[in-house]
Amino acid sequence: MSTDTSPSAAGDASSRPTAVVGQVPESDRSTAVFGQAPAPTGPTAYPPGHQPGYPPGPAPYGLAPYGAPGYGPPGQPPTGALPYAGYGTPPPAPKKRGWIGWLVGGVAVVLVAGVVAAFLLLSGGGTLIGVSTDRVAVPDASTTGVADGVVLDGSGAVQNVHLEATITHPYTCDLTVRLISPQGTQVTVADPADCSRSAPNLAINLDSSAPGSPLAAFTGEEAGGEWRLQVVDSVSIDQGALTGWGLTVQAD
Repeated sequence: MSTDTSPSAAGDASSRPTAVVGQVPESDRSTAVFGQAPAPTGPTAYPPGHQPGYPPGPAPYGLAPYGAPGYGPPGQPPTGALPYAGYGTPPPAPKKRGWIGWLVGGVAVVLVAGVVAAFLLLSGGGTLIGVSTDRVAVPDASTTGVADGVVLDGSGAVQNVHLEATITHPYTCDLTVRLISPQGTQVTVADPADCSRSAPNLAINLDSSAPGSPLAAFTGEEAGGEWRLQVVDSVSIDQGALTGWGLTVQAD
């Protein structure tokens, strides 16, 4: 019995197996370089509108995925969207003040002003001032003369009285001047006994706080009301006029 030892039986490549079970063909082996991610072998499911180079991920601030139509860079609301879209609950819109609000506000102001005025009126006190700038002629040879009045708007008991007055007359010895309170109290504030034609006119400046002042007689009376200044010229021939006067009363 003979054995075939020819090269065709031992080393002919055509007679060798062309594949080994479990071995990957060289045509299907990967040629990836170390450190490089393998290329995708099939379609990748990216969100609609995804731009190449950006990995898919959660949409910024709850909006549609980045790159979706109408959406700008991450962190900004969509174009044309309402303010605060996707950023939480927006603040409430400011309420407009209607005519009822204005009416209520106006009534409140009036009530407050009325309360303040009533308090001041009822509480009384303070400084009361009255001024008259009228020029009043003084009748000649008259026992009643002329009286001019000022009204003090307020209340309270008189604590202090200050009087100023100017009277033109060529011979002041003819004059008698009195101050009359709202209660009718009359006090003579000027009655010159000696005078000279070389020193005409009369100026009065008195204060109740001065020692012996005739104005002290008004202390304790009601301050509010009409005060009058009376000027009498009881002698004939010379004539004069009351050119102005003022009264300041401190009340409590």
